[in-house]
Amino acid sequence: MNENQGKGNYFWFGFFLGGLFGAFLIFVLGTKEGKKLTDELTEKVELYEEELEDKVSKLQKKGEELLQQAEAVKDSVVKEVEGRNQIASDALISKMDHSLSNIENIQKKGVELTQELHHRYFKKNGKSLTS
Repeated sequence: MNENQGKGNYFWFGFFLGGLFGAFLIFVLGTKEGKKLTDELTEKVELYEEELEDKVSKLQKKGEELLQQAEAVKDSVVKEVEGRNQIASDALISKMDHSLSNIENIQKKGVELTQELHHRYFKKNGKSLTS
């Protein structure tokens, strides 16, 4: 009997949430205040999108700077290690190359994620916003 009561409680909870969601949709789509709220939210989302793009741009620039610094460090380490044991230097170079490629992959994934988020969530009138 407790199992049936639990299922009934879930039903009423879902019914209640559905009613709230429906009332919210009616408010947003059917009233002037709702349309104003929608417009305000759209404007805020556009501002957040611009902020997000700025932050991603800054992160990309920082990543590029880090990549350049890493390349410079790699070059200096390569020069220093050339005179030493070749086996040790090969292992170090491969680890550094692997690290640099990981940094590049992270940058690419960040750009792809930003583009995906932009196309998926930032829409106006059903169309993706362009930046």
